[in-house]
Amino acid sequence: MRTKFGTALDIFILIIGPWILYTRVVEIFNNGISVYPVISLIVVSLAVALSVYNLYMLYSSRTKNQ
Repeated sequence: MRTKFGTALDIFILIIGPWILYTRVVEIFNNGISVYPVISLIVVSLAVALSVYNLYMLYSSRTKNQ
């Protein structure tokens, strides 16, 4: 079920997600590969991908209805 809160959360993830990804990549380059930054990269990448998918599905369903 799509809610306004879910849509706002997806938009928030799209705004903050790339910044988190950038800082983790910089941390990996500076300190070497460790477990926490790699897991963080995987989780945040998955969250960004799913939020893009959710917003795309929301947009496509709204354009079908009109």
